[in-house]
Amino acid sequence: MLVEIMGGLVTNSLALLSDAGHMFSDAAALALSLFAFKFGEKKGTLQNTFGYKRIEILAAAINGIALIAIAVLVVIEAIRRLQNLPEVASLGMLVISAVGLAVNIIVALYMARGADTRENVNMRGAYLHVLGDALGSVGAIVAAILIMSFGWGWADAVASVLVSLLIAKSGYGVLKATFHILMEGAPANVDTSEILVAI
Repeated sequence: MLVEIMGGLVTNSLALLSDAGHMFSDAAALALSLFAFKFGEKKGTLQNTFGYKRIEILAAAINGIALIAIAVLVVIEAIRRLQNLPEVASLGMLVISAVGLAVNIIVALYMARGADTRENVNMRGAYLHVLGDALGSVGAIVAAILIMSFGWGWADAVASVLVSLLIAKSGYGVLKATFHILMEGAPANVDTSEILVAI
């Protein structure tokens, strides 16, 4: 994250800066997820008879909101840049975004192997943050190559917008799932019509 912030400032790349901003939210999201897991392990009390597992859902909801908020901020900045294209140091942008992609791939593989990213909505939210970062790095790499090859300065801002849309979609998915759980909706893997027939 720190390398991408410095690289984004030096190269004047919005794609790198937006990816760094997303990495910062990832660090916060992962810390929040860890806190939720630890807090969720507490036993129930007379006041909280069901225990504290529901805090994982609240953490996932916060992560989903953060993803959408970051996407909106990046799109606003990208539109501003498209109106007045800045000069971008594409070679430095390419190198830094490649390093960022490598780090994100390592973290994503670690999470995919060592965590329940399918069933646990809290872990899925954190995992989607990391995948969003990887997409941000890919977008920055493609933009850097387009700038180097064709001189398309707008590629940096457009790549940021495309990645932001993917990030917002992920955030919406997490938020929708957490809202369904908080509203005591039927689990996604349960067919209520079959239960009614069985009863």
